[in-house]
Amino acid sequence: MLDAMGVIYRDGDDVRDLLVPYLRAKGCHLDEAGIQELYLACSLGQISSQDLWRSAGVGRLASDEEYCEGHQLNDQVTDLLRKLQARGIHAACLSNDVSEWSRLLRERFGLESLIPTWVISADVGIRKPTPEIYQVLLDKLDCAGSAVVLVDDDVRNLDAAATLGMETILFTPVRFDECDHARASSMEQLSVMLLGSAS
Repeated sequence: MLDAMGVIYRDGDDVRDLLVPYLRAKGCHLDEAGIQELYLACSLGQISSQDLWRSAGVGRLASDEEYCEGHQLNDQVTDLLRKLQARGIHAACLSNDVSEWSRLLRERFGLESLIPTWVISADVGIRKPTPEIYQVLLDKLDCAGSAVVLVDDDVRNLDAAATLGMETILFTPVRFDECDHARASSMEQLSVMLLGSAS
């Protein structure tokens, strides 16, 4: 099970690194806290992406399609997903994200065929690390937590997953001296951890 931002896609903090600069370029004058508040509501499904653009004062200037052009896949993630598929390992995505943007990115990068199961916070009204969102995924997969490996770039999300019996891998190039999770610093290393050295 993979997180989207920071694992499947390159930018882990998409609000700071992508959304805020995009809105600034469109003339948005909200402070970063205001933008964060709008994103949080949108990622919980409380408002639509169009509501977000309008509330940010850029409704006629911004578009989901243009904004999503700023997202890039992590290096070698497609190769990893193909290897998982070839081994018969069911890939899933559990992510805090906006419904409209998640769908556009899946289509743009052709991920639907490689990741059959998606649980997106805006679709279910719950964000990680709230335990209920993990249970939504387990129910979709019809399996116990012990059958799942979660790869995420946020320790808080991994801590919550571990309470449900999931194996956890922290995906980050930054070393954490005090961390209870296995760590992968590259997609190549993650592939070895998930599939073995012969992958």
